[in-house]
Amino acid sequence: MSLAPTAASSRCVYDAPMALDATLSHTRGMMMEPEAAKARNHRQVQDLMKAIVGPIPVEAFLDGFLPRRKSWSKAPSHPRKHAFKVVPPNAATAEGICGPLMDALNKATKRCPGYLFHNTSQRSLHPLRLGHMKPHICCYAAENLDVVQRAEFQDRSEFGYAEFFIDVKPSSSHDYFADPSTPSITEERTSHDFIAPAEDLEVRKHRDRALGQHIGYVTEIFARQHRVSVFSVSLAGSRARLLRWDRAGCVVTESFDLRVRTDLFYDFLWRFSQSTHRRRGHDVTVEVASSEEEELFRESIKAHVKAQLALEEGLSLDNALRQHYKPGHVAAVHVLAHGYPATAAHVHRFIVSRPVVSPLHLTGRSTTGYWAVDPRTGNVVFLKDTWRAYPPVDLEGETLRRMHDQGVRNIPDIVCHGDVPDYIPQGDHEVDPRDVQVSETDEYQDDACVCKVMGDSVVVAKHWHYRVVLGTVGYGLRDLRGTGELLHATYDVFHAMRDALRLDSRLHRDISVGNIILVRDQGADVRRGVLVDWETSCRVDDTGRAVEPGRVGTWFFMSIEMLRNAKNNRAHTFQDDMESLLYVVFYCSLLWLPHALPEKQLAITMNLLFEYSDSISAGRIGGHGKVVNARRRVHIDMAAFRPPMQDWLQTVMEFHHPVAHTSGEYADRWTNPEYLDRFWGDFLKTHVLDRDDRVVHGHLQATGVYKAVSVAASTEAILLGGSPSDECTSAPPRKKTRRSAIITDAPPVAARRSDRIRNRQERVQTGSSRSKQTLPGGASGSHPRSARSQTASRKK
Repeated sequence: MSLAPTAASSRCVYDAPMALDATLSHTRGMMMEPEAAKARNHRQVQDLMKAIVGPIPVEAFLDGFLPRRKSWSKAPSHPRKHAFKVVPPNAATAEGICGPLMDALNKATKRCPGYLFHNTSQRSLHPLRLGHMKPHICCYAAENLDVVQRAEFQDRSEFGYAEFFIDVKPSSSHDYFADPSTPSITEERTSHDFIAPAEDLEVRKHRDRALGQHIGYVTEIFARQHRVSVFSVSLAGSRARLLRWDRAGCVVTESFDLRVRTDLFYDFLWRFSQSTHRRRGHDVTVEVASSEEEELFRESIKAHVKAQLALEEGLSLDNALRQHYKPGHVAAVHVLAHGYPATAAHVHRFIVSRPVVSPLHLTGRSTTGYWAVDPRTGNVVFLKDTWRAYPPVDLEGETLRRMHDQGVRNIPDIVCHGDVPDYIPQGDHEVDPRDVQVSETDEYQDDACVCKVMGDSVVVAKHWHYRVVLGTVGYGLRDLRGTGELLHATYDVFHAMRDALRLDSRLHRDISVGNIILVRDQGADVRRGVLVDWETSCRVDDTGRAVEPGRVGTWFFMSIEMLRNAKNNRAHTFQDDMESLLYVVFYCSLLWLPHALPEKQLAITMNLLFEYSDSISAGRIGGHGKVVNARRRVHIDMAAFRPPMQDWLQTVMEFHHPVAHTSGEYADRWTNPEYLDRFWGDFLKTHVLDRDDRVVHGHLQATGVYKAVSVAASTEAILLGGSPSDECTSAPPRKKTRRSAIITDAPPVAARRSDRIRNRQERVQTGSSRSKQTLPGGASGSHPRSARSQTASRKK
């Protein structure tokens, strides 16, 4: 079966669905979790401190990200110098800036043809509540504005269609950044801190929240569109900064006054309107699917859901289908197969709709996961779209293919994989291996004009856009139905871990609830466990330790020794993965199996065992609750699970940290995994385990539903200079991404696109008669530093 894309499929894809929460009734994201807005904003600001690059001269920013093209039509001449004089230097409120600015923008339509501006800040049921707020002004393609205006406020379509946005603060004193006093490259500039000082802690707190909200807007645009980058404008009074965001961080320009340097803002608008879709930040390897493809997708996914959940036709099946399919929102994602000539013949097309995983963080791997359909066969596959932090020795797809050949059990089948190209090749044209989607923020970090951030030099890692398609598709371990399924599935995973170590000398290093899926094979009554996400796995040395030291994985499930290693220099072992698997079973038992803990005590137990972290001078540590439980079995005893699960947990904990036996008796119970394997296998054979004793306990991690602590905690607005709340919120560290100082297997990618490459791509574009969103244009002007050293990463 093969469905050819229609002519309409060349359009950019807007308003992509986000993953649903555990109830399958609401989108999991910014809008539906406002109670977590403070913690989220705080975390976003702290993360960005490691990834802000600036201040860059505005002209260099425009030449680097929106370079002029010979093919462009002539720009309107002689812009009015006083066009933005109506914007006051400062105002009492943001609206005092927005109104005059909108008037000026509406009169400047010739400078941004094809695009319209709209005040979106009031398009919210609660425009001053954290988590409900929207950007002050958004720029839309002219054909999309009416769609946004007709949408319900709660749909948050503003983010699904925004091309870029303008965030407004009423006074220049509210600017989060501070340019050095001298524009020239001097010692003063190199030692200058780009973060504006704030002696008033209350002002700083509100300014942090305002920046966090700005980052939140960017993050939601990434989540609701298929994006490589996003532009935004930060306005403090009449002083503006241009920003460009990608999965590595953000590049920020020097501040300029709209009232005085009208030409700079006009130039940005003109270049933006004339640039290709790719230059504006869209991922042009994703297209609108045809109506025939949508029908095939719906029927194929429905059949797979029915088989995996053993459902009959009816409301339950229709509701389960909603997790993967939103009518009218179906796209075609292209994967260029790794290891083959990069031509159209080796491009695979997969149909997707609603993801099962949406990234809610700006930087990092930002993984999105879909149930997808191969239109050639109608088969359901799993498409993982991610940004890898550096080229590992083995790509995840290569690792899976090799382990399959070696006979490793209970890992997913591999269909295809590869880095994402800048454009979809046509005919016999071959994509240059340097023309892949990568982050560009890191390419500016060594510029002489860049200042320090929070007293430190900025170090930003390059990220490569990568897709891997798996032939094994199931439901997450969170959907377990009972004790039997939990223990059988995790035993399957234990076999995968042991096989990988024995056959490929490999540790997974991220054993977690999210990396185990339940798959019902044809004709099977019980779903088996499959261990996925081998991206952070690595080889071991002769002593059995990971060749790459440091923490990798999910904080909740890390071993005690990894959590207590503040310097983050300890090498992972197989016993660390075994311990993580033990915590996965314990975690799932606390949330979805019967026990004696009341709701409040469950919250305390979950925090102590999995969420707790602390900072000391040497770094971040955790694991206190796990230590207490290992020494005294406090948390297992208090939970009082039903006998089979209680017996299993007590026995495995005894293997891990003996209490009832001497250390001599159990000296090798944990170091030799054969003991656990033998016990676990015998336990499953000799115990009758309940297959349907699932209980959803009243905890966020079980229900996916946030509960507001108080009205004030969930509704506080970001008002610079206003009275803040006393609430203090912290969160565990997010999953870390590996980095390497020395890249030994990097693709031939140099720092920035040279004029030669831009010109070559323009010739390709002209020769193939593609529309401008498919191929990047050629360059007519030269970036001041386009001839970069070829040691960093991009375009050799």
